[in-house]
Amino acid sequence: MGSTSKLGEQPCMWNEPLEDDWMDGNVCVTNQQETMFDTVVEADGDLSDWEGRGASLLPNFLGLEGLQAEDVLQMEFSTPEDASGFRGKKWLEKVDRIREHKVVTRCGCLAEMRIKRKDGSGKWYVSRFVEEHNHELAYEKLVDYLRSHRKISEQDMYNEVRKQRGLQGGDVNASIRYLEGLARVDGKMFWRYKVGDGKHLCNLFWSNGRCQKDYLLFGDVLAFDATYGRNKYNLPVVVFSGVNHHNQTCVFATAMVSCESHESYIWVLEKFLECMQGKAPQSVITDGDPAMRIAIQSVFPDAHHRLCAWHLLRNATSNICDPRFTHLFKHCMLADMETDEFEAHWENMVNECGVGDVDWVKDLYSKKYAWTTTYIRGRFFAGIRTTSRCESLHAKLGQFVKSRYGILEFVTNFQRCVDFLRDNIDELEFRSWYGTPVLQTEFVELEKSAWTKFTREMFARFRESLKRCVRVRICEINETLHLHVYTLQKYRRPEMTWQVYREPTSNIFSCTCMRMESFGIPCVHIVAVCVRLDLAEIPESLVLRRWSKTAKMEINNKMVDHHTADQSVTYRTRLGAFSQLCKRLGKVACMSDDDFKVYSKKVLSDAVFLEIKYGLRPPNNISTPATDNIVKDPIRVRTKGTGPCSQAGGSAAKTKRKCSTCGKLGHRRTRCPNRDTPTATTNVTATARGHKRKRSKGLMSLVFRIST
Repeated sequence: MGSTSKLGEQPCMWNEPLEDDWMDGNVCVTNQQETMFDTVVEADGDLSDWEGRGASLLPNFLGLEGLQAEDVLQMEFSTPEDASGFRGKKWLEKVDRIREHKVVTRCGCLAEMRIKRKDGSGKWYVSRFVEEHNHELAYEKLVDYLRSHRKISEQDMYNEVRKQRGLQGGDVNASIRYLEGLARVDGKMFWRYKVGDGKHLCNLFWSNGRCQKDYLLFGDVLAFDATYGRNKYNLPVVVFSGVNHHNQTCVFATAMVSCESHESYIWVLEKFLECMQGKAPQSVITDGDPAMRIAIQSVFPDAHHRLCAWHLLRNATSNICDPRFTHLFKHCMLADMETDEFEAHWENMVNECGVGDVDWVKDLYSKKYAWTTTYIRGRFFAGIRTTSRCESLHAKLGQFVKSRYGILEFVTNFQRCVDFLRDNIDELEFRSWYGTPVLQTEFVELEKSAWTKFTREMFARFRESLKRCVRVRICEINETLHLHVYTLQKYRRPEMTWQVYREPTSNIFSCTCMRMESFGIPCVHIVAVCVRLDLAEIPESLVLRRWSKTAKMEINNKMVDHHTADQSVTYRTRLGAFSQLCKRLGKVACMSDDDFKVYSKKVLSDAVFLEIKYGLRPPNNISTPATDNIVKDPIRVRTKGTGPCSQAGGSAAKTKRKCSTCGKLGHRRTRCPNRDTPTATTNVTATARGHKRKRSKGLMSLVFRIST
C-alpha cells in the first residue's frame, strides 16, 4: 500500500508557555529540527520474544550499548498488515459465529500528522505530515461519531492544558496553591503539611470553615478510619467524621499520611486539635488499630476510646473459630448488664468454650472498658457502636475520586463529595421544618411537643419510646423535698426494675439505665414518669441541643450578626446566577465567527486572571517555583499488609525463571551474561529453528533520539 509523504520545509511551531494560542491556531515557523536516524532489522520470529516484554529488552536485542528504553520514540512497520490491529483471516472466515460480525473499520490509511516538542524551548513543531488518504472522508456532520473524535474535544484539550499548567511545580505545590485560593474565599480555611527527607510530602491536613462549625456543634463524638487506593501515591486517607442532629454523617476534617505509624497519627491529631481551637472530643470510635490507640491516648487523654463492635466480632471469628463463642461474646458485648452480671457471663463463656488460655481472649478482657456496654454505659456515643459510618463514607467517596488521581484532583473531588453530603443534609433540614406529623399515640400533647423540638429522625426514635412506655409500670414512689425517686418494673417481669430520679425544682431527670446519658434521647422509663406526671410538654432538660431543630440556630444568628454567610451556599448561588449570564452571552456570541473569537479571548483572559488571583494557576511571570520553597510530590507507598509470602503459613515462594541459554535460575535468555558466547549462539539458533510461529518477512523501522 503506497502513500506519499510531504514534509514542510519549515515545520510549524506553536508558542505555548502560558498563553492559550492553540484555541485560535496561531503558529510560527522555525528551521530547527530534531536529528534522527533509522535502524532497520529483519522482523523474524525472534521479535515476538521482546514484543510482549516491553521496550526495556530492545537495546539488548539490537546490541546497542548505552541505549535506554526512554530513547525509543516510535516503531514503524513497512506495511500496515505487519502492524497490530487488523482482524485475523481465520476470524473473518469463521462460519459458526453466534453474533453478527462487526464491520471492518481498519483500512491501513497512512495519512498522519506528527507533532513534537523541542527540548528546552517549550515549543512544538510538525515533524511529519501525510495528507493522502486511501478511503473516502466522512461527511462533516458525521465526524464527531468517529472513534478518534469521541475521545477529546477542543474543550477537553483546553481543560487538559489548564490542568497541566496548574500542576507546574508539582502536584503538591498545585494543591497548596489551591488551598491558598480557598483560604481567600473562606477565612477559616485551615491546612497544614509536613515534609520528610528530600522535601517530599509526608502528611497533609485540611478543614474548611463549615466543617469546623459542624465540629463545634457535633464534635462530642469523633470517628475516623483510614481508607486506601484513593490516589496514585497510595497514601492512606483519614476522614474525621461525626453525627449531626439529623443522625447523618458529617465530615470534620481530612488528612493524607505517608504511613500508618503512631507518629503520623499523633501529628494529624495535633493539627486537628489546633484546627478546632483546642476542643477535644468526648468519645472516639476506631477499628482498634494500635497506632491510632497510642495517638488517641497521647493527644486526647480525657476522651473515651471505643473499639468497633463489628471488627471485634470478626476478630473473634478468625481467632477462635467457634460459632458458640462468637454468639456468647456478642451477648457479653452488647447486652445491657450490671458489672457482676457481666463478669459472671464472661467466666461462664470462657469455661464453656475452653478459651481461658488463649492470649487473644486475655488481651480482649483487659480492654473491656473499650468495648462492653456494661462499662461504656453512661458515656455519650450518639448511638455509634461500629465504624460502619466511616466505611459508608469511604464507599461514597469512591464515587467521586479514583485511584489514578493526584493530590490536587483528590482534594478538589473530595470537596465535591462533601458538598453532595451537605445537600442531603439541607434536604433533611427542610423536611424537619416542613409539615406536621400524623399522630400515632394516645399521648397527643407529648407527641406534638416532641415534633416541635426534635428533628424528624430523632422524633421518630422518641415516638418509639412513647409507644413502649405502657410496657413498664411505676410500682413505688419516694418523694423528698429535693428529690423524687420512681421505681419501675417491666410488665410481668418483676425482677427487672429501674429507678428514675427527678429534681422538682429544676425538673431534671435521670435513670439507672443511663440511656439519656448514652444516646441523648429520653428512655422508656423517663417517658413513663412524664406520662405519670401528666406533662403536656417535654421538659427542656430532656431535649439535648445537638438533636434539636435549633441546633444550628445560635451559630447562624452569630453569622448574621457579623454579616457573614455560609460560603459554600453563597458560592453555589453565585455560580447558578453567573451561569445563566454566560449562557445568555453564548447564544449571541456564537452567531458569527468574528464575535466568537473576540469574546472567547476576552472570557479566557479574564478567567486566567481570576485563576491566578485565587491560586488556581501560577502567575505568568513565575515559570518555576523557588527551589527553597518547593515541596516535592510524595513517594508512592506500599498498600496496607505484608503480602501472603511474608506471612506464616503463606503461599510458597515464587518460582525463579530459568534461562534457556545457560540453564541457570534467576534470569531470562535475553539477559543472560553468556549470550554472546559461541555456546549461547548455538542454543539461540537451535531455539529459532524449532520455533513454530510463522515468521514475518516485512521490515521494521526503529527510531531513536541522538544525544548531542
